This record gives sequence, C-alpha cells and structure tokens, in this order.
Amino acid sequence: MPSTPVTVCAIVAAGLLVLAADGGPPFPAFQSEVDGLVTLVGRTGGFTVDPRDGQGPKAGYAVATGRATARIEPADRFFDGGGPAALRAYLEDKAEQLRDDPALLVGAWYDRPGRRVVLSLVELVPDRTDAISAGVAHRQRSIYDLATGAEVPTGYTGQR
Repeated sequence: MPSTPVTVCAIVAAGLLVLAADGGPPFPAFQSEVDGLVTLVGRTGGFTVDPRDGQGPKAGYAVATGRATARIEPADRFFDGGGPAALRAYLEDKAEQLRDDPALLVGAWYDRPGRRVVLSLVELVPDRTDAISAGVAHRQRSIYDLATGAEVPTGYTGQR
C-alpha cells in the first residue's frame, strides 16, 4: 500500500498554520507563489506577504524587524534564476519564528542602487507614528505604507 503524505493543521489566532508533518516545505501557500514573487520584486521593488495564506496585506505599515533577521541576495543572482531558491531557503530558515509569532510576515525589498534584494521578517503596524517609531527601533531608514505604496522615511540615519 503506497504511503500518503500527511499534513497537520492547527488553527491559530491569525489563521491557518500549516505544518508539514511529512517533512515537506513549510507554508505551502507561500511556496506556490515564489516565482511570481520574484517577478513582483523586479517589477515593483518588493512585496510583503503572509506566508500562511500567501496574501499581501492592503493597509498598514510594513516594518522590517531588523538586520538580524534579514538576508541579502545579490540582485543578479536573484533575478537570473536564483530567486525562488533564495525565497524558499529564507522561508525554511525562518519557519520556526514565523510559526512562533503569527503576526510576522515575509518581505522583500529591491535595493536597485545597491544591486541587492533584502529578504526580511516584517511586522505590520497599523498606526503611522507607531510604525515610524518601530522602524527607528529596528534601525530602518524607511518603512512602507501598504495603502499608498510609498516608502516613508523614519529619520533614522544609521548613527546609533
């Protein structure tokens, strides 16, 4: 009798958390979208997505959680075929943090002048003032307004 993979699901406050009990990749909704997300980064400059359902929030402010949870990918490698693998590896590396904190999202930002793509864990903050404060606390020069599609400078200058 052939074995069938088993997927264990648990309901959490933020929605459905899918744990691959068969050793499969974490967060299949996100995994199925990686090719499109790489294209989105190149076209629009980035994304913020909930890996649990593969959807991007439409309002609030995306604030990266800081350098300790970020990963830098060279843009040429990311866009020349390595992007899907980089996203999958980042998601696998951060899966435990994402499971432990259902408020965390995954983001990517294309630093065109620096020719790099920054992958980050992201907090969604509803209030602009609170988001700017969180950005400064996480040493971020800007945050992203999801409703307007605009970067918002935090005033952080890199001096601390």
